[in-house]
Amino acid sequence: MQNNDANRRLMDSFPPMLFGKDLDERLMCMPEYSPDICQADAGTRLIQLSRMADIYIPSQMTREIYSKLYLSMRRALEKKQTMDSVRQGVQNHRRIIGQDYNSVLGGEDSFSILGKAGIGKSTAIARSLMASGADEVITLDAPYTNIIPCISVQCPHDCSVKGMLLSILGAVDTVLGTRYQERAVVSRLTVDNLIGVVSQVAANHILLIVVDECQNIIRNRHGMNVVSALTQLINSSGIAICLVGLPETELFFREEMHLARRSIGLSYTEMTCDDFFVELCHVLYSYQYVANPRSLTPEVIEVLYQCSGGVIGILLSLLVEAQQVAILSGKEELTREVITETFRTRMRNVRDFVEVKSVKRPQTAGNPAIKEKVLKTARAQTENTTVKRTESTLGNRSENTTGKRMEKSAENIAEREEGRKIAVRMQEDLLNDLLACAREDKTDFTELLRGSELIAMEIAV
Repeated sequence: MQNNDANRRLMDSFPPMLFGKDLDERLMCMPEYSPDICQADAGTRLIQLSRMADIYIPSQMTREIYSKLYLSMRRALEKKQTMDSVRQGVQNHRRIIGQDYNSVLGGEDSFSILGKAGIGKSTAIARSLMASGADEVITLDAPYTNIIPCISVQCPHDCSVKGMLLSILGAVDTVLGTRYQERAVVSRLTVDNLIGVVSQVAANHILLIVVDECQNIIRNRHGMNVVSALTQLINSSGIAICLVGLPETELFFREEMHLARRSIGLSYTEMTCDDFFVELCHVLYSYQYVANPRSLTPEVIEVLYQCSGGVIGILLSLLVEAQQVAILSGKEELTREVITETFRTRMRNVRDFVEVKSVKRPQTAGNPAIKEKVLKTARAQTENTTVKRTESTLGNRSENTTGKRMEKSAENIAEREEGRKIAVRMQEDLLNDLLACAREDKTDFTELLRGSELIAMEIAV
């Protein structure tokens, strides 16, 4: 009876679940912004520009993650201060001292959150935990206990089971001011005994453990050991474990039934160009720190989607970098051309990972004649440049045979430099033609941009 009363008081101390408008208001983060900042000096505006990283607009993904995390923590809390939790504590002690042991609480509370890098998994988890009250320790006086709603750890890069277990104890020590990790290191416990210690600590003080970077499991031959240790931890503590990683992790969990059962959960990809993406673009575009703010147009939204591939992290970085370019170059306008130029020059490393998807509209069927005209002009420019290079090379060979190589070396260098300048001008003219083509027939700009670079590479050889 005493255990039931303590458990009821624990459940009453847990925050209620939020829905609808109340949930969105709790999840949302909108930094302060004043249009007057556009009149400040460039240095001040560049510093204030970093505030855009704090913007967060809840999506359906965030709401689903909040629901999954909240319900798992509440389910784990229901097992605290019960007769089964006392029996499990006895079994954990038997395991620590090396005796035979059994699982009492069971372990069905594990799930996964998988998705591409940059779509906002970690941020959504952090905002959801904050909204569910996971940043506040639950304290009970009779019997005295402190319960941490959630702790977060990372899967070690080398998939060390002992390293992961010690990091869990370290996270508990940080919140409660205990010394579990230090004592475990001094005692030099085996991995099996350490699992017993962590299980008992988790049974007493933890509701949910979030394990991030789970893709390390499939990149290391010891990855199965980590999964087995987590399974034993769930069975011996009654807590919930959330596995967070990239989509490739899902292939690993599909190999065996017991792994697939443990990883049932949520999986996400990049966004589509829907109403939420348009709303997000409007919110981000309202945070302009250039001297001449501009309104958002459908054409700019299309370019933002094509250059970001629907990945929120890339979209935010693109707008921040584009405003930096606009301020530092003196253009002081966030235009379509500035955004595409930023994507081409500052985001080379991510361009190969962006899956470009055209945004087709009924009134923008495209004009193949214009596109072919631009490409024909580019090929003609390439052929003319090739002929000039060939004539110059033949002339140089003739002069070399007459012993005038040293006399003409300076002239050859000057000619090559002039050729480079011509190639650069040709590349700029080609890019401008492609921009005009994209504006006129509303075709896939990123596809044309990549085509222009291939032609430019031929010109510059």
